[in-house]
Amino acid sequence: MFRLIQSPDAPVTVVGAGEATPELLKTALKHAPFLVAADGGALLAQAAGETPRVVLGDLDSVGALHLPGVERVHLPDQDATDFMKCLRAVEAPLFIGVGFLGGRLDHQMAAFTALLQESRPVVLLSARELAFVAPLELSLQLPIGMPFSVFPLLPARLTTRGLKYPLTDAEVAPDGLISTSNEVAAESVEMISDRRAMLVTAPFEALEPVLSALGQ
Repeated sequence: MFRLIQSPDAPVTVVGAGEATPELLKTALKHAPFLVAADGGALLAQAAGETPRVVLGDLDSVGALHLPGVERVHLPDQDATDFMKCLRAVEAPLFIGVGFLGGRLDHQMAAFTALLQESRPVVLLSARELAFVAPLELSLQLPIGMPFSVFPLLPARLTTRGLKYPLTDAEVAPDGLISTSNEVAAESVEMISDRRAMLVTAPFEALEPVLSALGQ
C-alpha cells in the first residue's frame, strides 16, 4: 500500500484534538519522535511548543492556524475520521496516539474502531491510562497488582494467564463474557486469541512494558 508520509524506521506520534496536555504529548514524543497532527491536534502541538511534520485530515478545525513550514494534507473523506486518515497515510512501525482517549465518548469509540482496523500496533495514551488492540499472542511483564482489563471488540476465543481472573479458551464477546476489572497476578501476563479483537487497557505506567512487548 502506498502511503503519503514515510517514517518506516521510527515510531510516529499522532496528536488529536481531544483531551490531552502538552506534558503528555512530550512524553509520547520521547518514544515516538516523528509527530503528525490529525487536523485540530495541531493546536495541542502548538501549545506544547512542538511542530508537527504534517497536518492531515479534512482541516475543518485547523482553519487559518499559522504553522510556518508545516505541510498540510487535505483528506476530505467523510467516511473516515481524521485519526483513521493519519494511520492510513503514514508508513511507520508503531503509533502512539495522544488526544484520543477521554473527552467526547463518540470520538473515543471511533478511535477504538481505528485501532481495530489497523494491523500495525497503535497505543492510545492519556494522563491516566493507555489502550491498544493486542496481537494474537502477547506477553507482558507488569507489576503484580496493576489493573489490567481486556474487552473484546468482536467475538473471539481467548486464553489469559498471569491475571487474577484467567481464562482458558473462553468464548468472549462485547455482548457476552468480557475480562475487565482484572489485575496482574504473576510476573508475566500472557494472552492468546484466535482473532485480533482484544482491547487492552492498563494504567499509564504500563507504557514502556507495552511498547517493548509490541516491538519497540
